[in-house]
Amino acid sequence: MKKFKSLLLFAVLPMLLLASCIFDSDGDSLVAWLDDQGFPSNYLVQTVEIDDISLDSYSVGFDSTPRINYYQGVAGEINGMKHEWILDFGFRDRSFFARFRADSAEEFRSAFLALYPDSGFYVQAGYKDSLPLKESVQVKLSWILETGTGSSFVDSVGKVKDSVWRSQLRESFVGADSADTTFELKISSLSSAVRIDLPSAFYESLTRVSDAARLQLKVSLSGNKRLYRFTGPGSEVVPFLRIKAFSETSVVGGDTISRDTYKNIWAFRAAIASSSAETCSDCVVLHGGVLESLLVEIPSEKILSALSDFYGDEFPYTEGDSNDVRQAVVLAQLKMPRSSSKEGSELGFPVQVVAATFVDSNGTDKQASEIYKLNQKLVAKEGHPNLVFMDGDTLALQLTQGMRSFINRAGKGAKMQVVLRLGYSMLAPYDTLYYDHITDAGDSVTIFMDYYTYSRYDFSDYIRQPASLKIWLATKRGDDE
Repeated sequence: MKKFKSLLLFAVLPMLLLASCIFDSDGDSLVAWLDDQGFPSNYLVQTVEIDDISLDSYSVGFDSTPRINYYQGVAGEINGMKHEWILDFGFRDRSFFARFRADSAEEFRSAFLALYPDSGFYVQAGYKDSLPLKESVQVKLSWILETGTGSSFVDSVGKVKDSVWRSQLRESFVGADSADTTFELKISSLSSAVRIDLPSAFYESLTRVSDAARLQLKVSLSGNKRLYRFTGPGSEVVPFLRIKAFSETSVVGGDTISRDTYKNIWAFRAAIASSSAETCSDCVVLHGGVLESLLVEIPSEKILSALSDFYGDEFPYTEGDSNDVRQAVVLAQLKMPRSSSKEGSELGFPVQVVAATFVDSNGTDKQASEIYKLNQKLVAKEGHPNLVFMDGDTLALQLTQGMRSFINRAGKGAKMQVVLRLGYSMLAPYDTLYYDHITDAGDSVTIFMDYYTYSRYDFSDYIRQPASLKIWLATKRGDDE
């Protein structure tokens, strides 16, 4: 693995250095970069700049379908979103539940849920030195209990596909049994479980179990100051239920000995259900960590008019198949105003804005993530420009693939649309590389956190302000044909 990483470093670094030339010159310094990209050396790179663009068409889309996550669960309300964690259990134990149901066990019955903090997250987020984390929160537990007989019942639970399970979760929990309580949530050690005692109504429900059962349990927190992250069923430490059926006390040799009868049940699957708690219907808000995106359309007329002026003839090109291949887009960058406020950043770090555009794939629009090329001089001075919750007043997003496809298909009425999402928190916003590496001094640099950020960025005041677009075009010298 180390050998692979070193080879990758030598392969990627020259590309980054060459890419930085794009931002600094339109002349001969681009020859090496053009050659690397497969453009002939007789191509000249020129730029088209378009100012005062009004982004009049934009909309936020949110998919509220619960998301499967085997490795991490989150619970709590933060930044205009509510996140609930749903655990799925399947189990069978005839003798234990026979004892659990017995009248003699009634006074001893109890149960608790054990959740382990995601230590990797809390260390990377800088919480390790802030322990203990403690606050009083409102906990709502909701559950669905299904009973059956035999190992075949438990096997049938495990055969339910994740896609089917998550698609039905919201409807399944409508009218489910539930109980509310105030809970002192405390994380004093990253290796110790958080214990949530379950209400009597829950373990009384378990008296219905005679042999096998399936339990779906939803954990909802409110009144919290921060979002809590726990390890999931696919982690080394798995969330589990511990159910107590009986307690016996005996005296042996003058010593009193208590013997409790317990059963541990481990979750085998989990999902996160997120819901919007936003109250502003006119706001253009984007949330991180969820299936939410902002679709923006750049007015085609502005781009086509600027290209027509650039070429000195009518644009778009409509002859033949209408594909205009007189030029290739080397780079395209959209600039729009941004806030420098840290409000809405879950962890206080800058957050990456990920851009995707639509490209032609056999006559069908296909969404493709844009490849980010670094301007190393700018990054060293001002930080990566594709971040929010960052000093500076300009957000710069590269749209190269989408612009290339748009120009080639403009004669067919193509639209220039951009999809924006909030990505990961950036730990090294001024580092001139875009991947984890080791410095000459031997220090390890981690660029992004390994975990989603549940941040909230409000575009409302900025998306309505004028934006600008700059396109770098590699055009063949001499004739356009």
